[in-house]
Amino acid sequence: MLMITGNFFAQDSIVNYLDSKENKTKKSKAFFVETLVKKNDLWVQTLYHRNRKIKKKGQYVKKNKSLPIGNFYEFFRSGNLKRVYSFNDVNQLDGYTKAWFPENKLNYTGNYDNGSKVGIWKYYHVNGKIACKQYFQNSKNIKTVVFDEDGIKIEKDLIEFKQPEFEGGGIDNFFKHIKRIHENIDFQINGIIYINFDISAEGIVNNVSIDDNIPIKLKRKLILYFESIEGWSPAINMNRKIPYYFTLPLNFRVIIEER
Repeated sequence: MLMITGNFFAQDSIVNYLDSKENKTKKSKAFFVETLVKKNDLWVQTLYHRNRKIKKKGQYVKKNKSLPIGNFYEFFRSGNLKRVYSFNDVNQLDGYTKAWFPENKLNYTGNYDNGSKVGIWKYYHVNGKIACKQYFQNSKNIKTVVFDEDGIKIEKDLIEFKQPEFEGGGIDNFFKHIKRIHENIDFQINGIIYINFDISAEGIVNNVSIDDNIPIKLKRKLILYFESIEGWSPAINMNRKIPYYFTLPLNFRVIIEER
């Protein structure tokens, strides 16, 4: 995991280990590492992925992160910018916000006014074509227009979000599938390894990576194994097929005991 040293341990600095939902946990179970550093009466949060790259950066009035203020930036594991947004001096989302897909393609744009969605929010397919327009007034959606992957307006009910499915079911189906991983991986190891991968808009597993310090041969075998898995259908968001990102813990001790 990320090593935090130096002045991060000063009196006005805090280091936390966080789980997948950004709640505090043990270092051995951490998905993220967080530093909180007091600067000019504000607490600056920097959240790191397990690969040591920044996940999020922003600032808060209080160290419990209850009062965000100013600009916030979120990043993909690759380091590419994921989303930008801002909070005003009364700690409400305010102003223009913009988000991207991993390859720097536009995801959506919109505006907040003192915590309320206002104006036109636009969502784009991964091919760059407009996918959905929503018209807001004080966070009330007054109109939604949907477009197909060619950018042509269509009459269709809006699917706001649907998680990717594996072989027609949820993530539990996938866990059942990878329990057979010991049939393909020969290394006898104990402990948890975290596997990162994406399900593309086409339902393909890609960008498989492992941040843990394990033998190179084992890492290569695990990556090839995950890349070979088929049976996913992509996530749906605002009537768009979109990439979806997973970090899954594999407890090899449990797998070995079940053999």
